[in-house]
Amino acid sequence: MTKQFKWSKDVYGRSISSRCWWFTTYDEGWQDGRGIAVDEELQAIVQMEMALGVVPEWARQVVEKSINCIPPCGHYSFPRGYLDAVSAIGSQDSTALLHSYCFAVDRNRKRAFVDYCLCLDAWLAGASPQAAARELIALGHRKIDWNAVCRDLWHVLGEHTEMKDLLVERVLHQTRWWIKSAVWDDDFAADFGRDQYLGDYAEAGCFAADNGNPDIIAPTFRQDLSPRVQRMEARLAEICPDWASWFRWVIIEASWPCAPKAFRYLEKLLWCIGRERPVISLPSWPLENPEEVPGFLRCEDTWPNQDAAAVWWESFLAALRGWSQERPQQGAVADDVNHRLGAHTPIKRWLVRLFVRRLEVAVAHGGKLGLLVHPPPDARRGA
Repeated sequence: MTKQFKWSKDVYGRSISSRCWWFTTYDEGWQDGRGIAVDEELQAIVQMEMALGVVPEWARQVVEKSINCIPPCGHYSFPRGYLDAVSAIGSQDSTALLHSYCFAVDRNRKRAFVDYCLCLDAWLAGASPQAAARELIALGHRKIDWNAVCRDLWHVLGEHTEMKDLLVERVLHQTRWWIKSAVWDDDFAADFGRDQYLGDYAEAGCFAADNGNPDIIAPTFRQDLSPRVQRMEARLAEICPDWASWFRWVIIEASWPCAPKAFRYLEKLLWCIGRERPVISLPSWPLENPEEVPGFLRCEDTWPNQDAAAVWWESFLAALRGWSQERPQQGAVADDVNHRLGAHTPIKRWLVRLFVRRLEVAVAHGGKLGLLVHPPPDARRGA
């Protein structure tokens, strides 16, 4: 540090580098004696920023949007969100990032959910698995063995009961709500589910719009105000012993379609519905002797390879560090990063160094991203 620079809460608070810590422990702000206050790398980054003089508007927006709004939990589209931020730095333009990734789902992901919704709707209707499979083979988004999917799903759910029917109906309603509510830059509840009343329209409150990027404005749909939902949940509270303590939370609160393994999560949930009780172990609901759930939805192609993601992450960070130090790395990942960043400038070097620190803090303090790219030694990969 130079004599003219003194690290303090006030200096940090005035910096643009202080505006990109959403969904990390640094978002809690300055705390004497720990975190930001003793982060020597962040001190150096803020000093770099101040040496620039006036920071241009495009760079401020890259910090507040592209770097701040990276996927905090890995996201099913990994590593797209992190590469988007690199591209924003290299192009000196943050306007391409119209979504925040958190709770955001693109059209391909929504179409995959739509296919599974057809399966559940057909089972509820009492149709045969062959009837649903014929339509999905002809019109489905993903070209998988739909005969096997439908045959196994019907077997997993088993005979109809009032409890199963209501649980599946609630899953179906929730999934359709997610499809309609999970925005993307080319779909703000305008295309999917337009013929479905999934709750009262509200201009504010969309999960994806309220997480990260402040420029996102998208509606939400109040499921709790739907008479149909109210009837379903009231009846489930009467007949399902595990409704309030397990099924309600697993179906509604924790069924994020943006999660890398959202379809694997759906498999496990449907397995439990078939048994009419919780028989699996989830991080928030550990079970001592959980049942093993086979992959009956054939959804293995819908999530990133976890081991490959961890390898890519290390190469990605090395490439960013190398570029910022003007010692470019080699290899496919580094070549891509170098191409996206382009020519070196002092502003870009500051942004890249800040971005690297942002990623390091996000992973170091745990959470879903850390489990994906930097798991503990005893982590069960692929689970």
